[in-house]
Amino acid sequence: MDKTRIHIIKRGDGWAIKKEGGLKASRVFDKKEDAEEHSRRYRNDGYDVIVHRKDGSIEKWEKAIG
Repeated sequence: MDKTRIHIIKRGDGWAIKKEGGLKASRVFDKKEDAEEHSRRYRNDGYDVIVHRKDGSIEKWEKAIG
C-alpha cells in the first residue's frame, strides 16, 4: 500500500523534513546531509523520499524500501 511521500526542502533556518500535504515540518536540520540521513527511517517504513535543491526543484527521488 502506498503511504505518502516525505520531502526534504530548504527553509530559512535549515533543511526540513516534511510529509507531503502536511502543514509543519517534522524536523529541521542544519545540514542537508543530516536530513537525508534521518529520512532513511521513513524509506524503511514505506515512504518515498523526495530531495529538493535550494531552488525547490527535485534533485532526486528515492523509492521506499519497506
